[in-house]
Amino acid sequence: MTAYQPNLATQNWIERQVSDLPPRWKKKLVNRWHAETPGGKHYRDERGHHPEFFANTNLKVWADRLSDSRLPLDASDADICNAADQLAARSSELAKIYHDLASLRAAMNRLAQGQDVTSPEAWDAEKETGVQDGPAVARMADPIWWRRMLRRVHAKLVEGAAIDLGYVNRAKDCYVSNESVYRRAKQNERIAATLEETILVNELGQEFKLAELAAKGPANKAIRRAELMTRISGFERIALEMGHAGLFFTMTCPSRMHKWATVKGADNRVFENKRYDGTSPGQAQKYLAKVWSRIRAKLARQGIGQYGFRIAEPNHDGTPHWHLLVFVPPEQLADLQATVWKYALQDSPNEPGASTHRVDFKPIDAGKGTAAGYIAKYVAKNIDGFKLDTDLYGNDGVTASHRVETWAATWRIRQFQQVGGAPVGPWRELRRIKNLPSGAPQHLIDAHHAVNKITNMEAGTVKSVSWAHYIQAQGGVYCGCNARIKISKTQPEGMNRYGEKAAKRPIGIETVSAEQYKPAHMAHMGGQATRFVHWIVESERHVWQVASRVANPNSPAASRPWTCVNNCTQGDEADEASALRLDFLRGSEGENREKPRTGLMKKNIEQRNDFSTGLHSVGNEGGQADGLINALPGTLSAMPTPQACCAIIGYA
Repeated sequence: MTAYQPNLATQNWIERQVSDLPPRWKKKLVNRWHAETPGGKHYRDERGHHPEFFANTNLKVWADRLSDSRLPLDASDADICNAADQLAARSSELAKIYHDLASLRAAMNRLAQGQDVTSPEAWDAEKETGVQDGPAVARMADPIWWRRMLRRVHAKLVEGAAIDLGYVNRAKDCYVSNESVYRRAKQNERIAATLEETILVNELGQEFKLAELAAKGPANKAIRRAELMTRISGFERIALEMGHAGLFFTMTCPSRMHKWATVKGADNRVFENKRYDGTSPGQAQKYLAKVWSRIRAKLARQGIGQYGFRIAEPNHDGTPHWHLLVFVPPEQLADLQATVWKYALQDSPNEPGASTHRVDFKPIDAGKGTAAGYIAKYVAKNIDGFKLDTDLYGNDGVTASHRVETWAATWRIRQFQQVGGAPVGPWRELRRIKNLPSGAPQHLIDAHHAVNKITNMEAGTVKSVSWAHYIQAQGGVYCGCNARIKISKTQPEGMNRYGEKAAKRPIGIETVSAEQYKPAHMAHMGGQATRFVHWIVESERHVWQVASRVANPNSPAASRPWTCVNNCTQGDEADEASALRLDFLRGSEGENREKPRTGLMKKNIEQRNDFSTGLHSVGNEGGQADGLINALPGTLSAMPTPQACCAIIGYA
C-alpha cells in the first residue's frame, strides 16, 4: 500500500509543530504521524473523521507538551546561564515598577511562575519558616539562583520528555537520554575550565589552582570511592568482630513505575509496559524512600538495629532501585527479612513477578568473599567505573558511570547513604587536625589515630586509617546522632549574599568527657569530684583570595544574549505571568582576616565562648558549599567568592 502523502499545507503545519524540537525527537514525531495516517500500522479508520484527524490531534498534543519548556529542549548549559542573567536582570527591572517590597516580591514570583520555576517559600512568622521578603527578592535578582532553578526545571522536563518518547531504555539510551548526557558533559567541561583558570593565594602566600584544591577532597571521584570503600570495609570488620550477619538485598519499584520491560533471553530487546502510569524517576525515588522509612520505623519498634550502606542506581529505563548492605545480629536476620518483605510488597502485591523480583535477598557468605568486595562494583559503577569492564547491559564501565552520574544529577537523587553508625563529618574534620594537645580524652585520641594514616619510617611500618576504630571511638555502630565527637561551628559576622544571617561555619570538633578533680572546698577531705568538660579542638584552615582569573572566551558571559520575543507591557495582573514569560530563540551556544588559631580549648560544659574563624561568607543557599568546604583537607577553609564556590559544586 502506498504511503499516505499529506498536502503542502499539512506539511507546513507539521513542520511548525516540531520546529523547536531536537532533530531525532522531531523525526520520531513525524514518523508517528505517518503511522497514524492511512496505511500506517496505528491508523484508526472511524467514520465521520478526516483521515488525518487522529494523527494531527496526537501530534498537536505531543508538540504542545514538548514545547512547554521556556528553553529549547536542546539548550546547552551556556544557554541556561545566559537565560539566568536575562531573568535576573528582568527581575531587577521590576523594582522600577513596584516600589514596596511585598508587591515587588509578588511580581517576581509571577515571573518565576512564568518560567515554571518555584519561587522562594513564603515566610511563616509563627513557625519561623520560609524566606522573608527581602532575602526572597535578593534571590530572584541573583543569576546564580536562576541558574540553579532553571537547570532543575529544564533537566527534568527534557528527561521526562525523553522517557515519554521511549528513548530511555537498554535498546536506545541506557539510564538517561543522550541529550542529558551531552548537556551534563558540557557543563562539567565548563566547570573544570573555570577551576583550572582560577588561581587562589592564602595568607602564607601559597598559590594554588582552584582545581588543585578541589581535587584534595571528595569532589575527586577517586577519593570519594576510596572513602566509601573504607567505610564499608570498616562496617564489615565490626560485624565480624561482633559476630553479626551480613545481608545484601535489592528493592525495586512496582511494575507500574517502569516504562519498559525486557524480553528474557534476548539482548537489548524491550517492549512498552502497558501498566506504566507515568511515574518519573524522581517520584519513584521518593516511593522507595517512603518504603524504607516504614521499614526502619518497624525495625526500631522491634528493637532491630542495623548498619551498613544504601546505593541507589537506575534500571535501564531510568527507574531507580536500591541495593542495601546491612549487618544485624544473626538471630534477628529472619525478622529483618520479613519486615522488608512486608513493606516492599504493600504496593501492588499481586502483580505478576512481584514476589520474585520486588525484593531479592542474598545473605553474605564469608567463605565466598567479603561484603565490601561484593558491593565494590556497585560503588564503582555509580562513581567512576574503576575496574569495571562492562555493566549489566554490556556498556563500557566508564561510559556507564557517566550516564549514571548524569541520571542522579538530573533527578537530584542521592546515590549513597550510610545506614547507622557515626556521621562522616567529624571523620573528615579530624583529618584537618595534625596534633592533639596533652590531656585530651581517650576517645578523642582514639578517633584521631583512626582517621589519620601514620608512617614510621624507621620501623618501615604504616598504620592505615580505620573506620572500625573510628566508629568504636564514637560509641559504636548504634550511636547515631549520639556520637561522642561532633563538628564544632561558630556564627560568623555579617550577612550572606541574600541579606540573611550567615550560616554557621565549622571551626573544628568538639566533645564532652568526664574527669576527676579536687574542688577547693574538698581539699582537706582528700576526696575527688566528677565534672563534665567541654573540649573544642580547632582544625587548621586558611583564608583564600583570588589571585588571578583567566578570561574564558567560552563562558556564558561571552555568549550572545537571548532574544526575547515577548514585548508585552506590565499590565493586567491576570495576564502578567504570561506577559513576563521569556520565550527565547535558538542561536546562543553556548577582605583579609586573621588566620583562625589552631589549638584546644578546655572548659566546663556550662561555659562556652564564641569563636571567630575568619571565614568568608560564601552565601550558598542550602549549605551545599559548606559541605564541600568541610570535605576538603586543611588547605581550604572558604571560597573567595560565591561564584568560585558554586563552580566547584556545579552551580556556576
